[in-house]
Parts: sequence; C-alpha cells; structure tokens
Amino acid sequence: MTVSSLTNIGLQTSNGNASSSNSAASLSQNFDTFLTLLTTQLKNQDPTSPMESDKFTDQLSQFAQVEQGIQTNKNLENLLTMQGQQRQLSALSYVGAEIEAVGDTNWHTPGENLDFKYNISPEVPSAQLQIVDQEGKTIYSETVEDVSGVQTFSWDGKNNSGTDVAEGAYTLVIKPLGKDGETFKDEKGKEASVSIGIVGKVDSVDIGDNDIYLRIGDVSVPFTTLTNVKLAATASDNASDGNSGTGSTGNDGDDTASDEAA
Repeated sequence: MTVSSLTNIGLQTSNGNASSSNSAASLSQNFDTFLTLLTTQLKNQDPTSPMESDKFTDQLSQFAQVEQGIQTNKNLENLLTMQGQQRQLSALSYVGAEIEAVGDTNWHTPGENLDFKYNISPEVPSAQLQIVDQEGKTIYSETVEDVSGVQTFSWDGKNNSGTDVAEGAYTLVIKPLGKDGETFKDEKGKEASVSIGIVGKVDSVDIGDNDIYLRIGDVSVPFTTLTNVKLAATASDNASDGNSGTGSTGNDGDDTASDEAA
C-alpha cells in the first residue's frame, strides 16, 4: 500500500482536455440548431417583409468568435500537455537520487537509518521526538535539548527496547517542550510551530495527470514538495556523511533546502 509523505495527500487524476472538447461539442450542436432555425425562418418569412440580413450575420460572426476562442484554449491545453510530458520524462532521472522534501513520513528499510530534518520556531528549551508507526503507535521516543536552528534526526530503526522494527512507513512527531517539561507556549499562549522534512533515495517514479510522485519505498512524495536533490553519483559520494545511532540529532550546516521546507 502506498503511503503519502504528507497528511491527506493522495494520487489524483483528471482529463486535461475534457473542457475544450466538451465546449466544442456543445458549440457544434448549438450551431446546427441555429442553422436549422434560420433555414426554417427564411423559408417561411413574409416576402413583403423579409428578415434583415445583418441580424443573422451578427449571429454567425458571434459563433465564429466563440469557435476561435475554443480552438485557442485547445491549443493552449495541448502545449500544457506537451510541457507536462517533458516534465514527466525529466522526472525519471531522479531515480537513485537522494532527495529532501517537506513531509513527516518516511520509509524505513531494515539495516538503514531513517533520516529527517526539522526546525522549531521560536527557539524552545527542548523537544520530544517520537517515531510513530502506521497504526498510530509510538515505538520510539527521546528528548533533545539542543534544538536551535535546522536540526537533523537519524533513527536506526530500533524501538525503545532496542529491538529492530519491521520495514515500513514511519512518521516523525515533534512536541516542543517548555522549561517545565510541558508543551511549550509563549507569553501569548501560542504553541511553537514545527517544520519537518524527510531525506531518502528515490526508488521509482509515479506519473499522474496532475502531478509527479517520487517513491521512497512505498512512501509517495509529491514532486512539488522537493526542497533539495542530489543526483545519484553525488548522493553515493555523500552517503557516509549522515549520523547514526538509536536516534542521533545534530545541527545541519546546510540550511538552504530545509529553510525552504520551513
């Protein structure tokens, strides 16, 4: 089962050319009806008071203008379709690349770390990081104190008992804490905002009518949520740069992509 990297984001499909096609069909039907009525009226008009030609000439002109407008829309839709196809072809080059994207759900493969980035605003004394499975059960948690700026979190796939968990999609939940250990609130009683991003390698690409989705395992990442991409050669060169451990965190020196996520 495919899982979205973002809450309530799913695959959607539509027919981009349906609008102009339906409009053209409707115009053709109306035009045929108009010609039938006009012909009938001309046949049965009073010879002593014939119908003025400028009236139906104006109507014919209006039909022609509408037809031109529909054809223009159809041409624009064809151009957009071609542009989308080119974008789809270019997306195939992302297979094997390491990406960063806005989202809180990532795919865990046994033996590999699961990587996230996050930013908490405003700065808080500490935060509780939780790994939640697809059933909503918290399987791992830890409290970290150095949470200023953009942070990285690398989870090694073990639960609180030190046991390896099964392959699957897992979500990072972050709860900013105040000095009293309770949920952080500022002087106005407002809670801190949290921005989360995922880091992973693209396994495949799903191409829909409205968007492109990159797959990390069975997690579907919308193309529009990408914040950073390292092509396959670059990603492999940097594969050993991440932290490891039961749940290691650290300040990320490259804040550019994650700041976009924030």
